[in-house]
Amino acid sequence: MKHFVSASLIALAVGAAAVPGSAQDGSAPGGFRLPTPTPTPTDVQGPVDPDAPILTRPRAPTPTPTPRPTAAPAPAPTPEPSPTPRVVRPPSNSSLPPRFTPPATPSPQESEAVVESATPFPGAATESAPAPLPTAASEPAPAGASAVEAPADSSGSGLPAWLYALGGLVLAGGLGAALWFRRRKAADAPPPAIVPPRPASAAEASARRPVTPPAPAPAPVPAGSVLAIDAKAKQLARSMRFATLSYELRLTNRGAIPLENVVFGVDLVTAHARIPASDQLADPAVPLTPVQTVERLDPGESVAFSGEFRLPLEEIRPIPHGKAVVYVPLLRIRAEAAGVAPVARTFVVGLRTPGAERLQPFRLDEMPQVYHAVGQTALD
Repeated sequence: MKHFVSASLIALAVGAAAVPGSAQDGSAPGGFRLPTPTPTPTDVQGPVDPDAPILTRPRAPTPTPTPRPTAAPAPAPTPEPSPTPRVVRPPSNSSLPPRFTPPATPSPQESEAVVESATPFPGAATESAPAPLPTAASEPAPAGASAVEAPADSSGSGLPAWLYALGGLVLAGGLGAALWFRRRKAADAPPPAIVPPRPASAAEASARRPVTPPAPAPAPVPAGSVLAIDAKAKQLARSMRFATLSYELRLTNRGAIPLENVVFGVDLVTAHARIPASDQLADPAVPLTPVQTVERLDPGESVAFSGEFRLPLEEIRPIPHGKAVVYVPLLRIRAEAAGVAPVARTFVVGLRTPGAERLQPFRLDEMPQVYHAVGQTALD
């Protein structure tokens, strides 16, 4: 009787211990939790003496496998959860203690599948009835299910890129070696021998010597450049019979010797387009009316004098200019001295107008008057 009561108490204790585990399994979210570790069964059979309990060794805890993160976003097939060992209850009329089947150690693939299945999908309902646990052992997922698929070769049927890189390195190495051997060959070559120049003979030296041309003789000073003539028109007065020009002449001796018997000749004519230029300009070979004589003129010395020359109105060449009639006076000067060639110059006389660069002609159809704003321009 004592043994029967002890066996009944042990059976009730085992049944009470199994009830909380079942409640915990049913309250887990998603209807699945890891199996609860169970105590290690003892090998002692038969009735248990409460006064002399059987000492059991603690069992080392089974390490929980750490889930490995997947490297690729490709979804892995969801494996079936591993079965939970069921507690085998002994018959109520048996006096033997209950025996438990130890849980099998899950494989890494099963643990990874369990971790993945523990996370609910976004589209799943938040509150759902727990799924019944399978009683039969499911087939473990293949080892390569969670492996990342290798990307397809995008190069197609072409050669790999490393072959091109290897070819470029080989080509660069060949060029570098060729340049190195070429420089080494040039460095090993002996320097060219320097041949001293052969001394030239006396005939060759005389032929190569530049011939120095003789110094040219100093050019003679032109005769016309000894005397320098300059003139200045002071005023022009026209009357009923004459056109009188007041002038000032200056003569300078630019030679190296003194000049004697220097004679001035002056003439006054008018310009016209129908008259040849040789008849209008002063000619050194044609003498003019003498107006002044200087006995001696030293080198660098200048002499100046003033005078007037009258031109009869009938000798004036009129020039039509629109409705007006104008004329252009020409002052011709000639100078000569003993031992030098004569010199002649021609000056155009006209009116100075403010703002105008050129001289203006005199009007012949106006009343007789005196023009003070006059000027001259040399024609040579």
